Amino acid sequence: MRLSKIHSIPIVTCMLFVLSCSNYTPKPKAYPKINYPKSGITSTKTDCPFSIQIPIYSELVPYPAKDKNCWYNINFNQFDATLHLSYIPIQGQNDLDSLTEDAYKLVFKPHLQRAEEIIEREISDTIRGLSGMIYDLQGKTATPFNFFVSDGQNHFLRGSFYFNSKTKRDSVLPIYNFINKDILKTIKSIQFK
Repeated sequence: MRLSKIHSIPIVTCMLFVLSCSNYTPKPKAYPKINYPKSGITSTKTDCPFSIQIPIYSELVPYPAKDKNCWYNINFNQFDATLHLSYIPIQGQNDLDSLTEDAYKLVFKPHLQRAEEIIEREISDTIRGLSGMIYDLQGKTATPFNFFVSDGQNHFLRGSFYFNSKTKRDSVLPIYNFINKDILKTIKSIQFK
């Protein structure tokens, strides 16, 4: 018995030496590498009373409900995100006020408690006669970006951007920042007929 204990000491010592010499370093948590497409916008055709240019890495798809004429989704398939567009013809000044108020409520009512901050930026294009608002929502909200634009007389277009899956803001912020630059170009391209 004594002899087997003596033989096991070198074996245990060798195992401890081998295990202690390995340089194990745990890898930090990380997010997958994102391959961004080429940035830019391109013209599209619709049968609606507005024209719009969309990012070249997206597609314009009619909204599936048949009673929602001239509603579209701009799908960003690579990023599993969508910009929902809702076109509504204006029937009078009271209708414009109501549509503007509804757009405001759709931003503030569901997001006021979860958003850390809601930054409002005015859209004012006197050359084309367009006005509206852009809402950037900071924090844990379902949608980080909303807008509406109108000619003040006949046309009203509202947009709302969503990631289609539940996300953490810090993990999708680089993607959002990339897409947002082209969404702003899309908004500048809107023309009512």
